[in-house]
Amino acid sequence: MSAKEELDPNVTSNKSDKNADNKSEITNNNKENLNNLPIRAYLDKTVVPLVLQGMAEVAKERPENPVKYLADFLMNHANDAK
Repeated sequence: MSAKEELDPNVTSNKSDKNADNKSEITNNNKENLNNLPIRAYLDKTVVPLVLQGMAEVAKERPENPVKYLADFLMNHANDAK
């Protein structure tokens, strides 16, 4: 696609479709790779980093109900996990 075509809003490109396909493929590959890991490696890659971050917050804040605080932290940051 030429520079002029890139600036023209009437010209459509399949570039975003290709990027979406690539991201979908990468996500599927990552899921397959995670499913093939041993239990400890799976947890180390998916759960442990967020749990440790939450536990550090609990230690720093010293809330009255640390388990609830950690649960809330995990729920609030669940989408931050890789």
